[in-house]
Amino acid sequence: MTEQQIKDFGQALAERFKQVSDERAAAEIRFRESIYSSTSTRYEVLELVRKRDIAQANYDTWDEVTSNLPPELQTAFSEHYQKIKSTEAN
Repeated sequence: MTEQQIKDFGQALAERFKQVSDERAAAEIRFRESIYSSTSTRYEVLELVRKRDIAQANYDTWDEVTSNLPPELQTAFSEHYQKIKSTEAN
């Protein structure tokens, strides 16, 4: 891979990992809100548990993949991920 291809691939991985992380966080929030809501039915809560578990499994898979990248891809991934995480906080 060329240097540009490594950078582009690392950035694409970081963008997707950020999406997966956001989806996991949103699923957890929806689940917690449903538990404390007096209007939630048992079915709704169980469905949100299922969705939360799927989101967690997706995150775990992506975390494993990104933790085992070759060093040059890991650097490109980490740099871009930190960049997009820092812009989110602002």
